[in-house]
Amino acid sequence: MKKVVVAMSGGVDSSVAAALLKKEGYEVIGVTLRLFAEEKGAIKCCGGADSAVRARSSADALGIRHYFKSAQGLFTEKVIKNFVEGYLAGSTPNPCVECNRYLKFSYLTGLAHSLGADYLATGHYADIRKTPDGHGLFRGADPLKDQSYFLYCLKRAQLSRLLFPLGGMAKTEIRRIAAELGLPSAAAVESKDICFVTSGKYNTYLKNSPSVKPGRGAIVDAAGKRLGTHEGFFNFTVGQRRGTGVYGGSRLYVTGLRPVTNEVVLGPLEAACSTAFSVKELNWLTPVPDAPFDTTAQIRYRHQPPACRVTPAAGGNAGVIFEKPQFAVAPGQSVVFYDGDRVLGGGIISGRRD
Repeated sequence: MKKVVVAMSGGVDSSVAAALLKKEGYEVIGVTLRLFAEEKGAIKCCGGADSAVRARSSADALGIRHYFKSAQGLFTEKVIKNFVEGYLAGSTPNPCVECNRYLKFSYLTGLAHSLGADYLATGHYADIRKTPDGHGLFRGADPLKDQSYFLYCLKRAQLSRLLFPLGGMAKTEIRRIAAELGLPSAAAVESKDICFVTSGKYNTYLKNSPSVKPGRGAIVDAAGKRLGTHEGFFNFTVGQRRGTGVYGGSRLYVTGLRPVTNEVVLGPLEAACSTAFSVKELNWLTPVPDAPFDTTAQIRYRHQPPACRVTPAAGGNAGVIFEKPQFAVAPGQSVVFYDGDRVLGGGIISGRRD
């Protein structure tokens, strides 16, 4: 009998993933990671005390072994610290990608190996299929739930040892299965926003971080003309229009952040769009390209990936040129390259090249 470790967050998706694998004949072991100690009234999401209780209840209902494991130190170092430092550098980091990179598919992979498991499984909506060049990562069947964008950071060698049981299913089907099995998570609400940002507002979280010191600065246009003031550039993101405090005239969008001078730059819509940008820390899930190629690129979750040309460079870098300008190409966000539904790879947007 093949053994699989299932990352159980306490939500309906991972609980049903465990149930489906047990039904298929696997020996299933549930593992829940404690990632942070949330405050009273916090968002009920993966990684906290509440999720651990719900995961144990689901494991008991399924009759499978279940373990808790604390990974708070690693989560703080690799996810929260990266999040704070990214915003202080004027970028827009993606903590879900970093959590997948270092916790769910690195730390948990090692844990699964120590338990003698053949596979690691999660409740992600994505698919792994055999291809002529090995195993490939593909979009999930439910377009409203597809999470392949957050999984480009997986290592190619990992794919043959990963299972995504929900990849070919819709959310409505998952809810139905959970209800039929009487799982405690059947009616659980969807997790949302950033799990450790308990207020639901990232800038409030940053203001309460010891390393963040709010300071008044100038809001300017591209020519340096002063348009207003702000209480910290980290309160803004590229592409933002509302909440800048600058009113009247044409609509203005955040087009850049300048941490060194503590400035927020505003401009018209066309200035918030970009055709070319640079990428760093590339990770490929297909043979590494050594020449320019045409593909499509997704620059944020739910973004419809347009056509582009990618030019690989040394050191895990690349240049990307879109056929048509795209709105809010934000440094720090992830860009993921697709060939149809297949994930080719991705990296971190390092800057515009207009």
